[in-house]
Amino acid sequence: MKLNRIIIFVPDLGMARHFYCDILDFQAAGESETSIAFKGAGCELIAYKCTKPTHARDYASEARAVFVFEVADLDSALARLRNQGVTIIHSEPGENEHGRYAAFADPFGIVHELLEPVK
Repeated sequence: MKLNRIIIFVPDLGMARHFYCDILDFQAAGESETSIAFKGAGCELIAYKCTKPTHARDYASEARAVFVFEVADLDSALARLRNQGVTIIHSEPGENEHGRYAAFADPFGIVHELLEPVK
């Protein structure tokens, strides 16, 4: 078995296109009235239209999936996201056996993380 694609559900496809293309640097690979496919994540990412957003809340205490994006410099990546108005969940980066990390939310409340791996 291998991971083929990741699907997210978002209430606004135009806002999803802006966030995932303009802020996270994905490329739109196809679009319909009900979905947008993105490339650049290592596998296909598809956003399907839904009716309402979610809430980030205490994301590490509730069952959910989290995308983890590897970055070379966590502090620079966080500064770039903050400058673009992205909601950063961690006030300070955390650290574990995998490296330094910090969570952020997309405009719909879907939580993702940045990871600067242990070198």
